[in-house]
Amino acid sequence: MRKTKKFLALALATGLMLSSMTVFAEEENNTPPESEVEVEVEETVGPKTSSYSGGTVMTSPSGIKQFEGSKPGADDDVAEGDFWYDGQSMKQWNGSAWVDTASGSSSSSSSSQKREEDKVAAALAREGSLLLAEAIAEGFVNGAEMQYAQDASKSAGEYYNNAVVTTPGIENATPVAQGGKLVIDGKVTNATATISKVSVAFVDSAKSATDGTVLNVVNVQFPSVEAIINFYMPGIADGASVEALQYTDGAWANVEVAEVRADHVTLNLKGNGVVAFIAK
Repeated sequence: MRKTKKFLALALATGLMLSSMTVFAEEENNTPPESEVEVEVEETVGPKTSSYSGGTVMTSPSGIKQFEGSKPGADDDVAEGDFWYDGQSMKQWNGSAWVDTASGSSSSSSSSQKREEDKVAAALAREGSLLLAEAIAEGFVNGAEMQYAQDASKSAGEYYNNAVVTTPGIENATPVAQGGKLVIDGKVTNATATISKVSVAFVDSAKSATDGTVLNVVNVQFPSVEAIINFYMPGIADGASVEALQYTDGAWANVEVAEVRADHVTLNLKGNGVVAFIAK
């Protein structure tokens, strides 16, 4: 009986030990293998690099791009706020143009430039208004034509009538004008001879070359080698004795006078140059 109790006690102890070993084994079997363990990895956030037709581009997580290399083109998906480094300075796209960021933000730089442009435009407008008022007062259509005439030392009447009315060195000069209809190769054309002023040196030279009265001295330019030219000279009497000299190769030479009638003198000129009208 006593042996039976010892055997039962031993069996119970053995069973408990086996049961404990079984539970421990099950706990070990419930632990996943290393290959199945989930490890949390923190993702590194940073710019992504790609390429475009001009070089490379860095794209930040917020979508802002920084282009490097030649100028980005229309197909490179440029957005407002993107940057571009051209090898010398950093520029930013303001929606319509690349603005240099060296002097500050693109918006402030653009705003400052706009203010300066507005100031210049306002100043030019004021000057233009004053110039126009002066031109109209002097008899010109606009300021530009007044300046052209001033460069030629002409009044409004002389400028618009292709004439020379006053000449330095000649008191009460006879006006000389030309209204077109040059005769070239025997045919009346639409060509016009341009009449411009000369320096007082030509006047003095013409006076020394003749014993007549110098009526006027002008520069005559026309689009031909030879031409018969009718000059309008108010005050000239019909059939008056008028001669003409042309300054050629450093000397004065006689010019053929084709006709003299009231207010007109017609010359047969063999070339362009300075012409002196002489009353004999």
